[in-house]
Amino acid sequence: MTSILPATPGASPIGFRILALILPVLIGGQVFLAGLAMFSNASLWELHGAMGGALGLPILGMVGLAFLRSGLRAYRTSVLLIFVLYCLQFVFVIAGEGIGVVQALHPTNAVAITVVSVLLARSVWTAG
Repeated sequence: MTSILPATPGASPIGFRILALILPVLIGGQVFLAGLAMFSNASLWELHGAMGGALGLPILGMVGLAFLRSGLRAYRTSVLLIFVLYCLQFVFVIAGEGIGVVQALHPTNAVAITVVSVLLARSVWTAG
């Protein structure tokens, strides 16, 4: 059985390692943008949404690499979990329109994505 955040011996491809490191940094930027939009400039919500969409690129890149390279097989569960949580972000905002309880799951889910992405980055960088 594959664990969610495995540390595999041997070096991971550098592209995967970079994507795994960049993702938590980009998520941190998203949190900062949300704070700015909330407390300083509401027009930044549009940028927050655009950057949220752009987060899909490194996520899809990691999913693709994990499934195309057999050496990254141990990370498939982790990147799929991140992908599913990322997709849920859109469900919580769009499908939850007007339902505060559902939309409130958006920042809660962001915490989960952050935790999994940080643990993945740590696992990838300590393994290689």
